[in-house]
Amino acid sequence: MNIKISKMLSIALFFASTQLFAAAYTTPALNNAIIGQIQYDRTGYGETAGAITLRYDIGYNALKKANPHIQFSKNLSSGIPITLPTRHLLPNLPREGIIINLPEMRMYYFPAGSNLVYTYPIGIGKVGKTIPITQASITRKTINPTWTPPDDIREFNLKQGVVLPQVMPAGPDNPLGPYAIYMSVPTYLIHSTIFPESIGKRASFGCIRMYETDIKSFFPSVASGIPVAIINYPSKVGWQENHLYLEAHQPLEEHGSEYDATLPGALHMIASSAKNQAVLIDWQAVSYIMQERDGVPHDIGIRISK
Repeated sequence: MNIKISKMLSIALFFASTQLFAAAYTTPALNNAIIGQIQYDRTGYGETAGAITLRYDIGYNALKKANPHIQFSKNLSSGIPITLPTRHLLPNLPREGIIINLPEMRMYYFPAGSNLVYTYPIGIGKVGKTIPITQASITRKTINPTWTPPDDIREFNLKQGVVLPQVMPAGPDNPLGPYAIYMSVPTYLIHSTIFPESIGKRASFGCIRMYETDIKSFFPSVASGIPVAIINYPSKVGWQENHLYLEAHQPLEEHGSEYDATLPGALHMIASSAKNQAVLIDWQAVSYIMQERDGVPHDIGIRISK
């Protein structure tokens, strides 16, 4: 299977709006896992990666991996074709509450009592500052929060010549931004940020950062007790009708040698998904996808009718 051809065959959607929008989808049937569609666009003269990620509500690393031929570190020329990674495989977990997939740098939210799923790009912790991979829950939320910098952040800033106050009041300089959601994992928050360019990157000291517009729409429906699954799924496998898909992301550096981050781990997931079924798998495509890890779902197999 030619991966480039697979991308071109995906349905392309074009949006004229330059405003940030959150993606909401009807939750697919339990035997299906795909949400969204790949989109294509062309760059405007002098456009930046930040403008593109804001317009399409995607993270920086996701945009970069889907377009390895483009140098996003500088302003772009006009008319460069770009692929927008706005199609996703839902993680193979119960579809409830909040799911934060760290390698994907993406969050999924299943509001109780609805058949919708919302998905948002996120910024995560730097290497060595990753939020614990665990089951948690929402405990409370605050508008215009104050911030008490932890010791490691105070020390880091001091080395840069910046002396942080013991408590930072709400305001334009508060790195939490205007929205903070607290979890049962102590000291780790889901919050807005005054650094939108950090969304889709490993940039925080462990907290989960969101675009302000995203968390503004997400915030009202979040309540104490909502479960939060913080997961490490560098690869995801799932069905859509009779087709099997694989989506691969760069593993977290500190977890890169774990079985789930390897090609044998992906092969095991594929075998489990295809168990007791007649499925034709393109194993060459699987190897290529695991090497490239472009963060886009690819069709790797088809169920054969008996």
